[in-house]
Amino acid sequence: MLIIVGSRRDGNTLKLAKMVQTELEKDRITSDIIVPGNQKIHICTGCMDCDKNGVCDFTDDMKSNIEKINKENILLFITPTRWNLLSGDIKIFMDRLNPLYSTNGLKGKKMIAVSVGAKTKDVYSTEASTFSLRNFAEAAAMDCVLSKDFNDCLGANDILLKDAEVEDFIKDVKRIAQEN
Repeated sequence: MLIIVGSRRDGNTLKLAKMVQTELEKDRITSDIIVPGNQKIHICTGCMDCDKNGVCDFTDDMKSNIEKINKENILLFITPTRWNLLSGDIKIFMDRLNPLYSTNGLKGKKMIAVSVGAKTKDVYSTEASTFSLRNFAEAAAMDCVLSKDFNDCLGANDILLKDAEVEDFIKDVKRIAQEN
């Protein structure tokens, strides 16, 4: 499983990713965490060369990210909610997956879509960012097998206060990993 984390901070999204990874390891399920914001990733210019040959013209960390994605069947995207939307780092990452999109390289892969919001659901919704992740999966012919919103995570450690919710989520992730 590949876990893509949309925040550079050592906050809720990265902590959640590490908790998932730790629990997966207990069942000998391997996973890798990518934090695009800590990598050298150029912004897509929309040149569309990848539509012709399935390869991006840029030489950066997306080359190894795409290699990792090609080897995995399950992609877990965890994004903080910013202005009710995805983080910029996740959006840039998704844009740079166009070489896979244009060659159907994402088709049939499983996606787990997670958004972490600072406010209560009724104030600022995580639903819009999760909706964007699910739309990305649909456009890329991926199967979004699970989506989850975590709200009220303003402090950098608030995800740690959601024991039961996180535990249930991790059980679902493990089940999906074991089925695939």
